[in-house]
Amino acid sequence: LDGISFTIEPGRIVGLLGPNGSGKTTAINCILQLLTYDRGEICLFGQPMTQTRYDLKRRIGIVPQNVAVFNELTVTENIDYFCSLYVPGKADRAPLVEEAIEFVGLQDFRKFRPGKLSGGLLRRLNIACGIAHKPDLIFFDEPTVAVDPQSRNSILEGIRRLNRSGATVIYTSHYMEEVEQICDRIQIIDHGRQIAIGTADELKRMI
Repeated sequence: LDGISFTIEPGRIVGLLGPNGSGKTTAINCILQLLTYDRGEICLFGQPMTQTRYDLKRRIGIVPQNVAVFNELTVTENIDYFCSLYVPGKADRAPLVEEAIEFVGLQDFRKFRPGKLSGGLLRRLNIACGIAHKPDLIFFDEPTVAVDPQSRNSILEGIRRLNRSGATVIYTSHYMEEVEQICDRIQIIDHGRQIAIGTADELKRMI
C-alpha cells in the first residue's frame, strides 16, 4: 500500500475496486490489524485502532474472500461458533443464529455440513458466520467470486438489507457492475495506490 487515505461515513456502502493484487485485501487486513504497517494511522468509530482494541473489534464483521468454516460442524453449529466469539451466552446467541440463518436463506440446510453445500450456499454460510453478532461495520472481501448469478443477486441484495438496517459496509471487488450497483462511493486502487475516489457518476466524469 502506498499513500491510500479515505474516510467512510456511517451508514454507507463503500467499494474498494481494483484488479487482483491491487492491494484491496491488504488494506482490509491493515484496518483489522492483521498486518503491521510502517507508517500511517487507522481510526475506527472515531478511535485509534490497535491490535488490542477488542472493544472496537467486537463491532466489526468480516466475510473473507476464501470460505472459512469448519467442515466438521453443521450450518447451525458453524454460525453459533463464530457468533460465540462475540456473544458468550448461548441463550443470547440462539435468536441471533436463527436470524442469520433466515437472512441468508439457509433454513432448509441447518443440519448440513459444508461439504454437502453448493458453492453459492457455502458463500451464504460464510456471510452468516460474519454477520450473526450484528456488527456495526462489515467487510466483504469479494464475496461473489465463483458463484452462480442467482446466488450473486441474493448476496448483493443481502448486503443492501444489512445496510438498510444500519450497518456500514466496505465491499471489495474487481467487478465494476457489482460495485456500481450497490456502493454509495467507490475507491479505485491499483499497485497499492489510490487512483480515484467518488460516486459512480463522478468517476465516469473523470474519464
